[in-house]
Amino acid sequence: MGSHRDDLIAAMVVFLVVDTIVIAARLYVRTRMLTRGFGWDDVMLIVTYLGFIISCAMGFTSIRYGYAAPDEQPWYNKSKAAQFLFANQLGLYISAGLVKLAVALVLYRLASTKRLRWVLVGSMVVVTIWTIVMTLFASWPCAQGGVSNWAGSKACTQVGYFRTITNIFIDYFYALLPVYMLRKVHMNTRLKVSVMLLLGLGAFASSATIVKLVIIVRLSTAKGEVAQALHYDLLLWADIELGMATFAASAAALRPLLRHIPGIWGRTLTPNSYGTSEAVGPYHSLGASNEMGPLSKHGSKMANGSSIEEQPAIV
Repeated sequence: MGSHRDDLIAAMVVFLVVDTIVIAARLYVRTRMLTRGFGWDDVMLIVTYLGFIISCAMGFTSIRYGYAAPDEQPWYNKSKAAQFLFANQLGLYISAGLVKLAVALVLYRLASTKRLRWVLVGSMVVVTIWTIVMTLFASWPCAQGGVSNWAGSKACTQVGYFRTITNIFIDYFYALLPVYMLRKVHMNTRLKVSVMLLLGLGAFASSATIVKLVIIVRLSTAKGEVAQALHYDLLLWADIELGMATFAASAAALRPLLRHIPGIWGRTLTPNSYGTSEAVGPYHSLGASNEMGPLSKHGSKMANGSSIEEQPAIV
């Protein structure tokens, strides 16, 4: 069985590679395959990705100086290991908030009503405040020995519970919102399900958050080597959580690319009896090459004759 050190290195390497590939694919879709496809959600995802890279760099450096090492080496330095570990933790906390804002911006592009847009704007304000407050708690009142420690005191444990539980709630809010947004949209069932799945991938990232909650609960009573091992596991699952969240947020824009895979996406769009796409209204472009890009006023006319004022065209 590998050491905690090996597990941490493996998780960071795997998600750096996976996220690099999916971010590159997303940028290709948005800049090469779609007209005016690049938007603020892409900018936020790139910032999140850069934050993940910096966080991993701090993590690798901390490991280099002896963090989670099962042996002793002359170049190990506990003080430097703690400093870089703290930087790694802060990077994870900040990037975890940024990736949620990126998901919200993706959904904002799809929102077809002012009510939905205001809900998403409100959620982004809440996520921004949540990220700032939780990062401040982690870096100040709940920092012990130079690193974040949610089990350092009873108050910090309660804050850790609050942060993790609200994290799960936010993830599932953004994962399930597409179901509400698309429930009345007239489109092929297979297309609708595929779009919901792509937009709801964040639910899988939340599974790592649930594991973190279990670890924090166990940390409240753990002592000695058991507590240290749980701290290693908590950092491991924080890396996995952010890596999965970045992947899920990026994959939501890959449907135009995946449509080129024969037998999987090639027939999701079925012409109806009137010769038009079954994806109508503001989601018409989900079934077209201009997916999730802004429609022109002329192109936003619906088959039933409704105007751009009646059916918002920001997708």
